[in-house]
Amino acid sequence: MKKLSKILVILLTLSLIPSACGGGSSSDSGEKVLKIAVGCSLTGTGAKAGTAFEEATKMAFEDIDYKIGDYAIELITVDLTDDPEKGALALEQAIVKDGAQVAMQGWFTTIAMSTMDVAAKYQIPYLFNYGAGQALDEKWETDPEKYSYYIGKMYPTTDFIAMEYRDLFDAAFASGQLTGEKTIAVYGEDTDWGHSLGDNLVRYFSEAGYEVVYNEYFAAGTTDMYAILAKIQSSGANIVAGTINTPASAAAFLKQAREVGLESQIVCHSLNENADWYELCGDAAEGVYDQLPGYIDERGAEFEDRWMERMGYAASVACESVAYDCALCTIQMLQDCYEMYGVLDSETIYKFGCEEVQTGNWIFDNSIMQAAYRWESGRLSPVVGEDAFYYPLGQVQNGEFVTVWPESRAVTNAIF
Repeated sequence: MKKLSKILVILLTLSLIPSACGGGSSSDSGEKVLKIAVGCSLTGTGAKAGTAFEEATKMAFEDIDYKIGDYAIELITVDLTDDPEKGALALEQAIVKDGAQVAMQGWFTTIAMSTMDVAAKYQIPYLFNYGAGQALDEKWETDPEKYSYYIGKMYPTTDFIAMEYRDLFDAAFASGQLTGEKTIAVYGEDTDWGHSLGDNLVRYFSEAGYEVVYNEYFAAGTTDMYAILAKIQSSGANIVAGTINTPASAAAFLKQAREVGLESQIVCHSLNENADWYELCGDAAEGVYDQLPGYIDERGAEFEDRWMERMGYAASVACESVAYDCALCTIQMLQDCYEMYGVLDSETIYKFGCEEVQTGNWIFDNSIMQAAYRWESGRLSPVVGEDAFYYPLGQVQNGEFVTVWPESRAVTNAIF
């Protein structure tokens, strides 16, 4: 009898542990529930972006009353921090302890690489992460079957960014608007993302005949840039290009660059991910280049109005808006999956992701930012093109970012 009692206790205990993968769950009322882990770096250097991702996701799901078919949607906020090990552990806990059946969102490449392993371990589909570094795609390509649970990366690899900047400056040299030596200094934060863009800047500018006269990286969060800028200035670079994700670091870099009298053309990629970039940088940002995401219709302005009312500060088209777009994409995929199969669980969502999303059969064309998001077999990143994912380049002129490249989208000429 005692042995039987022990067996019953063990069985009862096991029944209370959430399943790490597989079927759906139910609420106390018996309603079907889909639990989604929302990856947001709420602490560390990406905390502001993390809050934006959390709130933008909530906004999108509020619009559908947290309901898809006969499933209630439960969002589980996961603080991925800015540390890969902590981020992976946080996602693992959301799966094992909280019963998350699917994951979405995310920002840092380094975090994305660690959570990719967690998704594979627990066979949980991870949808539409924004990690942009080349290293993430390269890891996925080492074992596409193992990492097939990572579905529909929302941002392309950094090669297309580097080529855009190269094309802009090539055209300026060809037209005589930019003169002098074709030299470039490449800088950035010492992260996977920073090196990914930096490596491609070196590659594509070198191939086009530019001399790379400086190529160094600094710790994320650095605010004393004088020694770095002294090296860049002494290199004599005509173009200074790189990326800084930490707002305080970007502001310090640009302000101190102006202090020391750096007269090069400056690319500070990711600057306008912060809607308050001008408050941080002021006139020091004048003339600086960055990619300039934009809206494709009036829904963008509607989102910005709603965001201001909700949060009390302006949304950035490179952060809050893309997070909202990611949530819209996730919702559309889940709705279409439900319509096709009548079921929303890990296994079915994974099946839809592999057979429809990653093959290009499924396209998200209800974006507020892009003509369409679509993917193709054998690639994690989305297809790039003016009829798909495409960001033009902008320059700060008179305190505002304006589109200057390509010519087909430019609203004014770049000032060199």
